[in-house]
Amino acid sequence: MTRAEIVAMIERHRQAFASRDAKLLADGHAPNGTFESQAAGVVRGRAAIQGVYEYWLKAFPDLGFTWREPIIDGDRIALFWHFTGTLAGGDFFGPAQLGAHVEFLGAGEYQLSPEGIVHARHVFDFTGALVSAGVLKVKPAQ
Repeated sequence: MTRAEIVAMIERHRQAFASRDAKLLADGHAPNGTFESQAAGVVRGRAAIQGVYEYWLKAFPDLGFTWREPIIDGDRIALFWHFTGTLAGGDFFGPAQLGAHVEFLGAGEYQLSPEGIVHARHVFDFTGALVSAGVLKVKPAQ
């Protein structure tokens, strides 16, 4: 893939997030692609990947990402991002606080092909996200 094709694919991915359309997001992945994160584990195939996107979009209908410029190395890219969202559901990996504002930094490593995203791996402060959502309680420092 050329750099221009990669940049165009990344832009379509950003636009799909902005549209809040889980199917459009999943369609950006290769048919047998994989998606990996602390929250989802490893899932394979567009249907399973769409399920991950649906879960997050349902939990955070106002979810937003701010991306930094990608680092592109051949067919691999790294994206660093800032996530924000307001929890709309009462269940987010466990009983959560409705209306909680959740915000965290993260990074994504992607391997691309003309078919789409072959592999995506997201790394972020999942524990911090669960604390912000009220799912996990922390003991105050003494």
